[in-house]
Order: sequence, then C-alpha cells, then structure tokens
Amino acid sequence: MSRLPASLAAPPSGRARPVWFDAAGYGQAKLLGGGAVPWDSPAELSAFFAKVQGMFGSDAILVDVADVFARRAAADEGLRAAMTARSRPGYALRILLGDERARATAAEAAGVLAATSGAVPVILAVPAPGRWLAMVARQAGADPGPPGTAETAAMYCADLLRAFGGTGVDGLMLDEGPAAADELADPEAYRSVLNVGEHYEWPVLVRAGAAPAWPHGGVSGVALWLGSAPAGQPPGRWGLVAGADFWAGATPPAGADVVLAPVPEQADPEAVMARVRALT
Repeated sequence: MSRLPASLAAPPSGRARPVWFDAAGYGQAKLLGGGAVPWDSPAELSAFFAKVQGMFGSDAILVDVADVFARRAAADEGLRAAMTARSRPGYALRILLGDERARATAAEAAGVLAATSGAVPVILAVPAPGRWLAMVARQAGADPGPPGTAETAAMYCADLLRAFGGTGVDGLMLDEGPAAADELADPEAYRSVLNVGEHYEWPVLVRAGAAPAWPHGGVSGVALWLGSAPAGQPPGRWGLVAGADFWAGATPPAGADVVLAPVPEQADPEAVMARVRALT
C-alpha cells in the first residue's frame, strides 16, 4: 500500500504540512564534490540518500529516473549509436528506455530506497513523456516530431514503469519542466502512463513549476498538481513548486497541500539549513 496518502495527512517530519525537498543535486555538489549519484551501487546510494535525508528531513524521497538513463547513455557508446540509428520521432527514446541494464539499475535503486526509507514515501520522478521524448531526441540529433508523438512517448514510458511494479515505491511524478501553461500537453495524452499508475496503486502527480495548478481542470488518474500557484477553483489537491523567495523566507500559500522545494545546488549551506530548521 502506498505511504503517500497518509504522509500528506500526517507528514513524517512532524511539520504541519509536507515539504518535499528536491535535493539530490545539492547533495551531489556538497557531499559528492560534484560527482555522480551512485545509482549502480546500492550500499553507496542508500548511504548518500540517508545523508541527504538527515540534512533535510524531506517528507518524500524523489528518485530521478531520467538521471539513471542519461548516465547509462553517456557511458555506453554502443547504446548512443543505437539511439541514432533511425531518425523517426520517438526512436531514440524507445531504444534508451528499452535498455535492460539501465532498467535493472533504476529498479534496484528504487527498491533499495523504498526498503530503507521508513515511513517516508518514495516517488519516481520522470520527465513527462512528451518532454522526455524531446530531450532524448535533441541528445540524439533527431527530430522530436509533432505534438501527437506524446502519446507514443507515453507508451514507451508506460512499458518502462512496469519494471518498478515490485519495488515498493509509493507514487509517480511527471515533470513538465519549465513549460508555461499554454505549452503543457493535455495529460490525457499520457493516459497509458496514468493507467500504469492506477494498476500499481501509485498516486500520479504532475509537476509544472512555471504554470498554475490544474490548467486543464481535473484529470482522472492525476491525484495532485504541483504548480506555481493555485488554480482559480482547484479541482483537486495542489502543491506549490517553491521558487527563490522560499529560500529567502517567504511563507508558501496556506492553501497548498504540499510544498516542493528544489534546493539550489550552489546555495550557502548555513543559509539552507537555517531555512530548513525554520520550517514547522
């Protein structure tokens, strides 16, 4: 059973409402000297996330699945060549997400973190399918194709996500990156991914930090929207993707069910820790 719903009502940190720190990049800079997250070493990975969690007391642990695949591609010339063997839209993403070694590494990493996180839920964080397709296409020098290819990308992502079915993770976050509200794909294009979330009983969240919450209204299969501001009449739970003002001491809106706080990688550690301690 997913730990996520209970954590929204009673945050594991004891805070009045949950704060999710997106802190892996900060941890890389401060704890690993800018080195890579040790995704392929379960013991080292567990120790790294334990240290980061000890610093922030995040009410959820975010697992950056895309980073696992990006590092796998960067390290394997053969995989990169295979990704560029065809120019048709979506081909590079299909090859990348089908890589068995990367899948095994990502699934093992998620399972280790889920098994060692206690009451803190573990959320798979992946680029929204259309965004992931475009990212990988650019890396491969291929055409990302028309907007309709988002549905194709979603099928490839859905196939990948089934590899996490037995790992014990608690939710799935689709990250739309810096897209503005008028640039966001309708989540219905990602229906195959939402269906996987429903099958494994993972609450599905959408992160769109440059757009107000729920720009398309309520979407069946999406449990919570993380945005820059609430919708006029929120059709469901929403969370704030905090900006620089959060780290300067600004209080997030009272109506936000959760705060997602990306930690600036080069932020001053004393200032960061002072802000974390001030949260109640």
